[in-house]
Amino acid sequence: MNRSYSWFCTSVQVCVLVLVGCFSSASAAPTDEAPADKWPMFRGCLAGTGRSASMLHLPLVENWHRTFPKTAFESTPVIADDTIYIGDLDGIFYALAIASGETKWTFKAQAGFRSAAAISTDAAEPLVVVGDSSGLVRAFDQRSGAVQWEYETEGEISGGPSIVPLGKDSRVLVGSQDASLSCLLLSNGKLLWKYTIADQIRCSPTVAGGRVFLAGCDGKLHVIDALTGKSVGDVSIDGPTGTTPAALNDRVYFGSEGGVFWAIDFQARSVAWKVATAANSQAYRSSAAIVEDLAIVGSRGKAIEAFAIADGERKWRSSTRGRVDASPVVVRATINGIDSPPVSLVIVADSAGTISALRSSDGTRVWTFDAGNGFSASPAVAKGRVVMASDDGTVWCFGSQ
Repeated sequence: MNRSYSWFCTSVQVCVLVLVGCFSSASAAPTDEAPADKWPMFRGCLAGTGRSASMLHLPLVENWHRTFPKTAFESTPVIADDTIYIGDLDGIFYALAIASGETKWTFKAQAGFRSAAAISTDAAEPLVVVGDSSGLVRAFDQRSGAVQWEYETEGEISGGPSIVPLGKDSRVLVGSQDASLSCLLLSNGKLLWKYTIADQIRCSPTVAGGRVFLAGCDGKLHVIDALTGKSVGDVSIDGPTGTTPAALNDRVYFGSEGGVFWAIDFQARSVAWKVATAANSQAYRSSAAIVEDLAIVGSRGKAIEAFAIADGERKWRSSTRGRVDASPVVVRATINGIDSPPVSLVIVADSAGTISALRSSDGTRVWTFDAGNGFSASPAVAKGRVVMASDDGTVWCFGSQ
């Protein structure tokens, strides 16, 4: 097993990609959260908000866990139709039953998987799409695991693809460390357009509002037309970032490797606000979640932080045992009995192996679980379950009592 991994780009900067496209409005809408029964892509939904419509009932209990020997997971699981899809660092891509963890099918690739997969929600195109460390993108039949098509890039795929549902014209958006963003037909993998920057792309596309946002290793946030792949403009940023921005209204939100959290107004093509981390410029490698009036993000400074989306005021900061590279997920939950009023919670995991649920309003911790080994991958939430994969090769599933 090859577990070595360098986060940095070939230049001094690492990049973030956000694709904001194809929907007529970027305001809050059902497309801004994952449906209750699915977690079909890295951040749950095309807007990248990390928010789920599923309802949890605390305290959570372990439904099952399954350890796969001599491997590790860095990719976030995705979920649809009672199936978990995830790849490991040794090149095995799994389809697992969410109820038990039982294997439905596997595929062995020659290269490992650091990228989350993306699942088509169109019954006419039941595909799951994922890229590997060699730069090969594959589409599998969700039920059988048969390969339907392949598309080859010239660099590692470390950011999960996104699938934009447009009927027979549905598209797959995927960034590669060959510095290109490719737009493919979901049905056959045909290249529709490609947008190239000066250095690597390491993050997932996000879709909202007819625009593509690509913050790259060249220190610019590129604004791209989602339909044509043509440049619309750009905004200068101060440093590298490898996180996937979250889109809401006319802004995208993300943290950077230099310890700065950004809000970019993509209509005005300007910086709305930026805030330095509270922990000695510790990097943000966690993608933000958006809930109500807050952007919530993990920090390598061993903390979860919440910023007001209006002006960047830091509303709260909650310490963690380890670094937080995994991205938080926001969900509604009851915490005082199943009949109690639901509250908004943040689910997050750290490098020390602690999984926590915190109130999104003030950061109060209401539930924890010690998994024993750290997490690089983010949670996935669907059908009242939380699914995570740890650095020691274990897939965990939690649900209500």
